[in-house]
Amino acid sequence: MTPGSNIPLSAARVTVDVAAPVRLDVSGLLLTGDGKVRSDDDFIFYNQPTGPGVTYRSGGGTAPDAIVVDTAAVPPGIEKIVVTASPDAAGQSFQGIEPTTTIRNADDNSVLGSFTPPQLGAETALVVVEIYLRNGVWKARAVGQGYANGLAGIATDFGVSVEEPAPAPVAPPTRTVEARVAAPVGGSAAGAGAAA
Repeated sequence: MTPGSNIPLSAARVTVDVAAPVRLDVSGLLLTGDGKVRSDDDFIFYNQPTGPGVTYRSGGGTAPDAIVVDTAAVPPGIEKIVVTASPDAAGQSFQGIEPTTTIRNADDNSVLGSFTPPQLGAETALVVVEIYLRNGVWKARAVGQGYANGLAGIATDFGVSVEEPAPAPVAPPTRTVEARVAAPVGGSAAGAGAAA
């Protein structure tokens, strides 16, 4: 597949896996006709692995992570499932680690299509493919749209509430207290040092 191309899905259940030379975080977002999630429950990823008709499957570090879509179980009103990927290492971009997405029949593992986005650079997250409903037919489209602000940027674009980490509390300034030793009256400074 090439960017923007699409294929009709010949299987009701498909697996979309995303492989790269490094570990990736793969997720899926269920979108309505306006291109937004209905709630944060429509964001499927390793911490929330199941949703209506969509499941996250971990590769366990030895195989690619995947999103499994059962088109027959996708609820009415959901018109698109967007599959995203980002490098697991914080701040790592896709420069030199272009991912390959493979769409398979989930029941017999046969390949329906594959896609490798061209010319990636500073992107830290990608919308790799979308599974979408058009005139009653489920299709897959190669996307390859990159984001420089990671998975949070993608999630926010599609209406997911992303909690930013709370800023670290600022410690009150500390004062250095200098101990001053006064020389005893009638004594010498050397004697004061000895007394201390």
